[in-house]
Amino acid sequence: MMKLFSGLFRAKKRAGTENSFVQMPIFHQTLQFPFPLDWPLEPLHRQLEGGSFVVEFTAAGQNRENWQDKLIIQSFNSANDDAGMSAGLLLKMMKEELEGQYQNAIHYEELFSETSFKRSKIAVLMGLNPLHGQAALAQFGLYLIMEGEHDMYILQRAWKAEPRKDGLPMPRHELDAWLEDFTKTALLDAAPLPKES
Repeated sequence: MMKLFSGLFRAKKRAGTENSFVQMPIFHQTLQFPFPLDWPLEPLHRQLEGGSFVVEFTAAGQNRENWQDKLIIQSFNSANDDAGMSAGLLLKMMKEELEGQYQNAIHYEELFSETSFKRSKIAVLMGLNPLHGQAALAQFGLYLIMEGEHDMYILQRAWKAEPRKDGLPMPRHELDAWLEDFTKTALLDAAPLPKES
């Protein structure tokens, strides 16, 4: 299945290697994540406020108010240093907030969970069908929540469209391809990136 979607992501040359992931230094570490081949690398929105960072990307021709495909990265500086915080707790808080606002319209699936070196990585699908205020649309996000050395990271690939027969706004094979690449998302040390030649 991966061969079918290998063209979705932009290859990035770095130190003689080629891969399909973009690297972005955020707070204490560098996030390495998949990025669609045909999307502009210039973010639509970027905000750093206190200990919170958010950046949003969309497909070409879309904007923050009128979008169908979006990639959002959030990070919380030093949130993982709080002994009570974890990827699981952050996910629980996100789910409870969505359920509190929309109750029966929420869809939730846990798709992946991994712990290595005492750091958790969890992927879930959460969404609304129908979308509040827009009954003909569904909005779903594939979320990856990662515990960094000091920080917490959330990577979200979002879709908004008319729901298909299965209730999702995207084909299941597209979701599965994104999930496969999300599981390869990594946090690297915050060393500066080599210059491209």
